[in-house]
Amino acid sequence: MLCVIFGLSLLDRTNVSAAYIAGLAKDLRLDIGARYNIALLIFFIGYALFELPSNLIIRRLGARYWLSFLIISWGACVLGMGFVHSWTTLTILRALLGVFEAGLFPGAIYIIGSWYRQFETAKRVSVFYMASLLTSGFGPIFAYVLSLIRVGDGMYRSGWRWIFIIEGIATIVAGFVAPLFLIEFPEKVTFLTPRQKHIAVTRVSLEQRQGDEVEHPTVMQSLSMLRDWKIGVYSIQYFVAASSVYSLAFFQPIILRQGMHFSYALSQVLSSPPHLFAIVLSLSFAWLSDKIKMRWPILIAQSVTAMVGLLIILYAQAPGVRYFGLFLATFGTQANVPASLAYGQNQTARVQKRGVVAAAMISVGAAGGITGSTIFQSKDAPLYLPGMWATIGMQVLYSTVTLCMSMYLRKMNRLADEGKRPALEGVEGFRYAP
Repeated sequence: MLCVIFGLSLLDRTNVSAAYIAGLAKDLRLDIGARYNIALLIFFIGYALFELPSNLIIRRLGARYWLSFLIISWGACVLGMGFVHSWTTLTILRALLGVFEAGLFPGAIYIIGSWYRQFETAKRVSVFYMASLLTSGFGPIFAYVLSLIRVGDGMYRSGWRWIFIIEGIATIVAGFVAPLFLIEFPEKVTFLTPRQKHIAVTRVSLEQRQGDEVEHPTVMQSLSMLRDWKIGVYSIQYFVAASSVYSLAFFQPIILRQGMHFSYALSQVLSSPPHLFAIVLSLSFAWLSDKIKMRWPILIAQSVTAMVGLLIILYAQAPGVRYFGLFLATFGTQANVPASLAYGQNQTARVQKRGVVAAAMISVGAAGGITGSTIFQSKDAPLYLPGMWATIGMQVLYSTVTLCMSMYLRKMNRLADEGKRPALEGVEGFRYAP
């Protein structure tokens, strides 16, 4: 169910690009100035501000009902976009969409981190993210079909409206169904005995060997956890991963349409295969990362693949070769989103802190969304040279930061093994997973 609702969330936040080339830009005059970029980036302001508060609420209220409320709320925002007549109303609804979607992704990562141990998380987070990516991979085709709907002679003859209306209704329905299928945190589930709940909680948290009850950190405790400088490094990693993903998500259909000169229908259809390719390779690399118990070689390999793909898109001449580059770029950027989140969770010993780490990383990732929605500007068409090189440069930063951080963590593990360091993360026996 987490996969289903996250897939819907990705559709709901990126379907504006499909609507843009289906007539939204013309009807609302989004082609004037920076209107389209503003409508994109306004989403990420609320998205960044409400992630940490949501993760402080979710464990207290329970995932089933809190997430269901968020799903229904953002579904209503998407539905409302199908009836707008001005770009300002669209922008306001995009801002509210960010507020309500903010709690889903960090909440889901928090849930997964509460059930699985250090070298069990990468493939689970990747399955969660890639299964939802399967939904968004077919999103452009689905959007194209919806854009063909025509009803009456008024505004409902505009196909882009039906993209928002149908997808908004689907999300609202999923929100009402979600309480029946969403998983709770280990201590709240009803299908485990008290002994099984104890095992589920203590197996993932070394500091709770004595059977301590799960504590809910206060706001001040959460802010204190944020003082850990390593969270800043994990956030830089996720910032790069998120900005690169959003860049391609928002502008891939436009690049296919304007940059590679494919037809509207073909541009929508050709948006899906790169996502399917990314799913298969990302799951394989996540499994390999858990198998070899190493994160950094996989993270850097995926980042380098993204760089190669972006360079091919930028400088190859034949459309087929540039399209192949899109496969590599999509895989390299998408794969490092769940991989980076798993990396941050793996370096955090206390379960209570994992929710804070996930929220902090994804909040900074919202800034990556702002970057991704602004570096590709209409005036740079058809090559979008500044945006492409900005994305490549960030991937270089990602590889450099990941290598330096991982070498530092390996050094800390070695010093702890030699007895030259106190307990890592304040937990006896804990070791980082670089």
